[in-house]
Amino acid sequence: MAPINMKAFTKLFEREVIDVMRDSKVPGMSVLITQDNKVIYDRGFGYRDLVKRKPATSETIYGIASITKSMTSLAILQLHQTGKLNIHNPITDYLPIDIEFKEQPITLHHLMSHSSGMPSLDTYAFMMINQGYLANIPTLPLGTWEDFYTLISEAQSELISPPDSKYYYWNGGFTLLGQIIEKVTGMSYEEYMQQKIFNKLGMNRSTFFREDLGRDSNVSSGYNYSFDGTNIKRAPLPHLSSPFVASAGGLNTSAQELSNYLQMHLNKGTFNDNKIIDETPLEEMYKPHNRHSKVKNTEFYGYDGNTTSHYGYGLNIYKNYYGNTLITHYGYSGFSGGVVGIIPELNITYVQLYNVAWVPPYLAHTAFVSLMGKNPEKIMPFYIRRKLYAKLCGSYENYKGITKITIEKRNGMLYLIDKNWMDPFIFVLIPKDLSNPESMNFYTITPVGTLDIEFVKPIDKPLICEYERRIFHKTT
Repeated sequence: MAPINMKAFTKLFEREVIDVMRDSKVPGMSVLITQDNKVIYDRGFGYRDLVKRKPATSETIYGIASITKSMTSLAILQLHQTGKLNIHNPITDYLPIDIEFKEQPITLHHLMSHSSGMPSLDTYAFMMINQGYLANIPTLPLGTWEDFYTLISEAQSELISPPDSKYYYWNGGFTLLGQIIEKVTGMSYEEYMQQKIFNKLGMNRSTFFREDLGRDSNVSSGYNYSFDGTNIKRAPLPHLSSPFVASAGGLNTSAQELSNYLQMHLNKGTFNDNKIIDETPLEEMYKPHNRHSKVKNTEFYGYDGNTTSHYGYGLNIYKNYYGNTLITHYGYSGFSGGVVGIIPELNITYVQLYNVAWVPPYLAHTAFVSLMGKNPEKIMPFYIRRKLYAKLCGSYENYKGITKITIEKRNGMLYLIDKNWMDPFIFVLIPKDLSNPESMNFYTITPVGTLDIEFVKPIDKPLICEYERRIFHKTT
């Protein structure tokens, strides 16, 4: 295996990080990368707290949201290993809820793999709103576990698909897993995680409690999001702290401590001679338990069909991702989040944490591809398409400037804006051939059918856009 060209990696990656932080107004970000159990990249960007002007570092604590899910799955597999529960038993064996699909029980296995058939019930969103996150949805009573169980049991009408037939990302299922851990151990979920996992991994500052964060000197402030039509605005908010979100996405930790957790995966269940779990049950986390996701991240790994993806237990796994396996997961809390990655063949771990809800996912994939020794700008469809779209965007006019159109890029998609008539038209441009990110042939959907919109580059002349019955020449 050739050594990683860290100079080339740093030049490309840090350029993209800075652009993302500028465009999305991300106050702070921390990135930590290891190979062969050694740190090869450690960088904080910006501020963990804008008011106090404190810099972000790899020791800064962030809310990691749904990255917590794989840790909850690890705890469940520990208890399965010791015989305290069985992941193939119905969840009704452990909790006072009444829900199933036509006598087909939902098991712990289904909750960990998002294959229960239950769609999102927005319980996580209720907790976020109750703690200051802005959203235009109502909330339901959710103050006690009886409230929670009632909400789940009354959702029988939502269960229209049998287990193992759908990928419905359900935060509430992981909340139930946290309660199952409490029922079978007699410990609180938080206490179990601290004693059986975090202490053994050296994650001594990791916590689910806001009180602990108040005593720590290196904690990020989370920042929410609002948009006034022109500018992104950020306002500080405390990290989530609620028993209803703890096991689904409530952990606060640092890049350094989270890296220890990833090292445990690479080391087949062991960290610094501490056995966390046996290799056999740990391997269950990576198996293809759910292949039904409707989301395909083909802009990052291509459209040739060689890469496959599935959901394991709390983890996304990509096979043949540029010749390697990629184990990853994102977390979004509304005001903090991150992404982790493991490339087992290269003994690489990757942690990226930030104090906003979301940053463009291409950033992490840029890192993954670069760490594999490849140039993402040349092989990732995202970069090739981004370069093309930059060339196509601008103002166009037809013969003698009689009518004009604009091509704009919004949220990664191209739009054609036609304001020449009484009612303006705004069309999203869909590539005709997704497998060719350099193609300049698009189509859009109208009330009467489809409309082809194509771009042509004549020799030594400006770009031309062929739109409906006219051709438009690029002017700027």
